[in-house]
Amino acid sequence: MLNRRVKTALKSFAFLTASLLVAGIVYEQIGHRQDRARLPQIGTSVDIGGRTLNISCSGTGGPPVIFESGGNGPGLVWEPLQAEVAKFTEACWYDRAGEGWSDPGPFPRTAVAIANDLHELLRRANVPPPYVFAGASFGGLNSRVYGSLYPKEVAGMVLIDSAHEDELVRAPKFYLGHTAPRLLWRPLYIALDMAAFVGLVRFRQSSPAPGKDPSQLTRDDIIAALRQQPESFVGNASAGIVLPESFAEARSVTRLGDFPLIVLTAGQSFDFRNAELNRQAGAYQQVWVHEIQPKLVKLSTRGRQIVVPNGTHSTIPQEVILSAIRDVVNEAQGEAAGH
Repeated sequence: MLNRRVKTALKSFAFLTASLLVAGIVYEQIGHRQDRARLPQIGTSVDIGGRTLNISCSGTGGPPVIFESGGNGPGLVWEPLQAEVAKFTEACWYDRAGEGWSDPGPFPRTAVAIANDLHELLRRANVPPPYVFAGASFGGLNSRVYGSLYPKEVAGMVLIDSAHEDELVRAPKFYLGHTAPRLLWRPLYIALDMAAFVGLVRFRQSSPAPGKDPSQLTRDDIIAALRQQPESFVGNASAGIVLPESFAEARSVTRLGDFPLIVLTAGQSFDFRNAELNRQAGAYQQVWVHEIQPKLVKLSTRGRQIVVPNGTHSTIPQEVILSAIRDVVNEAQGEAAGH
């Protein structure tokens, strides 16, 4: 009798589990279709070999400026700056694999994998090199790695408070996320991917501006909604899992040549609304400004640093970035005309 009850309970549990999984998968698929209907694509999908990446270009002339986002920012965050840069040269932003309107990419999503994706995207989208890269935060690290892999395709670079491998050893502990042992990297990714597949990620994420008609969504609404997509969560998390490997890839890049390079550095740390955390952050900011960021300047014999006194990591003014891009493009155009 007991065995029969146990078997019945196990069967019921298995049936319930299977039902929940099926319901979760259906829930995720419906949500995915609703996302696509609610967030019509801005840009063009380009096949890079069995999957597509989204890219948006405007303007004419060269060298083209390629925007590289930081963190889980979709390329759309660059649209206002793109419009200004497009007045004097071609300007392109794109969505990394899993972000925005791009398909997810294979694990691991290290800086080398991201750079190779971008190289193939630009080739297939017929955006001719050489390029000027404008990379913010983690996007700056990706730009450096791209420059080491494809040196003949880089005409200049603007690094916008770019990530640096020394963060792992110099930053306060509260700045850093938890680092998983290498052995767990793939299992963690598989778990995250499965959680997204069965709807758990979507279930936990809130939908920005849920009551708005798609025609009423602002650019900021669209960016927020794109960041909440399960694919974006998994893509960003998987890049975070292998961040030590991306830092190692960047550490091997010590010289990039003699192209024009401007390193924009935030002069202020975040306000953490905690006296002790602000003290630690302020002390580290001095290290960041005067020791870590100057190392990026040495990547090129023509590198220079501009410290933005009132800027933080995420609030360097658009006009400062635009001015730096214009300077680098002008230098690169002058060199091209002289050859």
